[in-house]
Amino acid sequence: MIKINLYGQDDDKMSKSKYEIIKDFIIEGISSGKFKEGEKIYSENMLSRKFKVSRHTVRRAIMELEFEGLLVSQKGKGTFVAKKTADSSKCIAVLTTFISDYIFPLIIRGIEKVIAHEGYGLLLFSTDNSYEFERYHLESIINNPNIDAVIIEPTKSALPSKNQELYKKLIQKDIPIIFINTILEGIAQNYIITKDQEAVYRLTCSLIKSGCKKLLGIFKGDDLQGIKRYNGFEKASREAQAEFDAIFFTSEEYNFVHNRAAEVISREKFDAAVCYNDKIALPLCVKLKEMGFRIPQDISVTGYDNSLLSTLTDIKLTTVEHPKEKLGEMAAKTAVAMIKKSRSGVKAEIECEIIFRNSTKGGF
Repeated sequence: MIKINLYGQDDDKMSKSKYEIIKDFIIEGISSGKFKEGEKIYSENMLSRKFKVSRHTVRRAIMELEFEGLLVSQKGKGTFVAKKTADSSKCIAVLTTFISDYIFPLIIRGIEKVIAHEGYGLLLFSTDNSYEFERYHLESIINNPNIDAVIIEPTKSALPSKNQELYKKLIQKDIPIIFINTILEGIAQNYIITKDQEAVYRLTCSLIKSGCKKLLGIFKGDDLQGIKRYNGFEKASREAQAEFDAIFFTSEEYNFVHNRAAEVISREKFDAAVCYNDKIALPLCVKLKEMGFRIPQDISVTGYDNSLLSTLTDIKLTTVEHPKEKLGEMAAKTAVAMIKKSRSGVKAEIECEIIFRNSTKGGF
């Protein structure tokens, strides 16, 4: 059973909203015996009509009741009142910056596939890359006695964590904690990450080899992946004595940094852009095309992650293959093995393949 809290808000501090009214209705139905253990409740369509709200609002109420252990959704069958079982406390929590978009659904799928087979429930938390939401969820995890292990992607990992004390409290619980994608230096004891620096080093070398002479890097400066990717970019550029510069952006600038980068490229005549990920590279390509640039004839552009975005348009991104589902499976297998005491820990860095497509020149 998957239980999800996507919103990160302390709803007790907010006035009653539509989804909370639906939650109260279902809880009252369970308490009164109207909805009995193991029985199906009203469908999402029925609840939507009854309360005159969207299905999204209904789904949020149901998802939160799943998180609280009161409901269970079965694909193609409906939503049921949860049965109380002896194994209901077997649970692994997953705390990531995002859940529902970009590479995260595949990471979650890898985790869920393994732990469902092992008979564990899955608690999903999303911080939205916010310290406040991270604190809220860390406190929830720390205070939940039924969590057997935690898989974590920390918020803004390049900066000193504002929740360092909570991380230390979590570690003191003496349950397995595995960091994924990135780490908190001085705190992370177990981790599964990609070789960010090495991958971007090879990617940058390939651009220089193809004839690119002036390179711009666009990297996220508040997480450790961004710093490591920049280090690989800088190392390759310096070794080749290529001209290079870099733009660093924060989480808050994510959605518009490509506009800034396009202006710099146009003004300074860069012939290659090495982007933090596909989520930056694709809108940069679109913006550059609007400005009259030909890709890759005028400028080569690369991403990272090999996400669905990388092949979404006629510009197919040259990118780094992030082992999304594999990473999730590795983290889940490690968590289960540590729970069972058959493994003491993990320190894994995964080498990533470069996927060459038509956003870069050089005949790849």
